[in-house]
Amino acid sequence: MELRQLKYFLAVADHRSFISAANDLFLSRQAVSKAVSQLEQELGVELFMRDTSGAFLTPAGMSFYERIRGPVMELNQAKNEMQQYGPRYQQMIRAAFSVGTLSLFEPLLQSFLQEQKNIAVDYWECAPGACEDLLANRNADIAISITPFSAPRLRTQTLYQAPLGVLLKEREATSGLDSLELSDLHWSPLACLQDGQCDVLCRKHRLTPQYMGTDVLRLITMAKSGRCSALLPQVLVPDYITGVRYVPLTEAPIWTVQLGYPESLEHNTLFQMALDELMTHVFAV
Repeated sequence: MELRQLKYFLAVADHRSFISAANDLFLSRQAVSKAVSQLEQELGVELFMRDTSGAFLTPAGMSFYERIRGPVMELNQAKNEMQQYGPRYQQMIRAAFSVGTLSLFEPLLQSFLQEQKNIAVDYWECAPGACEDLLANRNADIAISITPFSAPRLRTQTLYQAPLGVLLKEREATSGLDSLELSDLHWSPLACLQDGQCDVLCRKHRLTPQYMGTDVLRLITMAKSGRCSALLPQVLVPDYITGVRYVPLTEAPIWTVQLGYPESLEHNTLFQMALDELMTHVFAV
């Protein structure tokens, strides 16, 4: 017994005609009649009384009609609903990156997405400190942040721990040192990465940067021009940058990047599988 045969049977019963049913199904009368006859042979009963005026259900046909009409309609509805998902399933992950962190992961993320067929990632940058709000309001599934998470129902994992230091033009005298004291930053113009950790450092040691911003490229350009030194984490200084030297700071806090996501999402198997893939191929640093 095939679903096709059941659909043809219902069409004939509703139209009380093999010809009308065939026209509605965009089939030949012979195809519909053959399918119904095969169904009758399999059931061992006659479902229709056929004459020149049309086709009418027998008592057995009426009973069969009542039994199958609902399930067949539900199957058709299920088929229509399935079509909205498309031929391939993709688990969508919404990822918010604190400004300054996306450059650390985007090349790996792009490479990962080109190879993945079942995982899609919608990602964007947001202001420092906004990541936790996005998670709390369910506007993001995961967040990569330089500001520590404090919400008790968030799972967190440290991705990067990097020293803070100063980017200096190569010909400056202090660029030849192996490290700098925080007090040395009082004597030279300073530009600073605007994030929670650098802000705290500047306030604690009474540093007054001439420029604070989240544009890492601008910070590097200012250091290369010799207009000022740039306070930023070592991992944000590309290897190919020339004309500047990175000098670590002594007694400076470690710049940390964390990944967080709501505990409730751990119960979503598909989300957890996608996150495991991301952690393995993108965020395993």
